[in-house]
Amino acid sequence: MGVKFDMQAGTVKMPNWARAFAVLVGILSLIAGFLVLIFPGLGLLVVVYFLAVALIFLGLERLMAGITGHISGVNKEEPKTTV
Repeated sequence: MGVKFDMQAGTVKMPNWARAFAVLVGILSLIAGFLVLIFPGLGLLVVVYFLAVALIFLGLERLMAGITGHISGVNKEEPKTTV
């Protein structure tokens, strides 16, 4: 269940579920890459959809920040200045 450290190679060995997930993502990435090479319009369409979804989320986040007056990711503490 944990992460194992290989003393001989000095590397960290991934758990089996993470290795399986990495292999699955690699296979899906290869398939997607070949599909984009075969159908370039498909790649452009995917980029357009990703950009559209990202812009929608950005717009919602900015809208909520404007309505509530809270900006996400900003520390509430005042910066300490020394003289």
